[in-house]
Amino acid sequence: MDFNVFLSDLFTIVLIPLLGLAVKYFVQFVQVKSDEIQATNKNKEYNKYISMLENTITSAVIATNQTYVDTLKEQGKFDKEAQTNALMRTYEAVMTILTEDAQKYLNEIIGDLRLYIINGIEERVHIEKTPKE
Repeated sequence: MDFNVFLSDLFTIVLIPLLGLAVKYFVQFVQVKSDEIQATNKNKEYNKYISMLENTITSAVIATNQTYVDTLKEQGKFDKEAQTNALMRTYEAVMTILTEDAQKYLNEIIGDLRLYIINGIEERVHIEKTPKE
């Protein structure tokens, strides 16, 4: 048997199928890595927008307290209607600060952005009212 024929047969019978198998696994590997990178990017984007929203809510609550709530409390006029008005002022301030892109993205990932913001405001007000130890 000629060595060249042997190498040719070996290449045809063994190496070509192995090459196809190696390519298949390489493509799967690339797909898995691509999916991991996309998931990481989505998590980064999600964390960025959620963090931005939480910071915006905190800033708006503090601003409303300083410019509206504290004054009414000093005057003894912070009643249920004033509380509702403070909530709506804070909500509008948050929505004004958020860009349209941020609102759209947050609505997609959260579902009901309005309810999420209102609950966030209520939570932040509670935290601000709770005495620090």
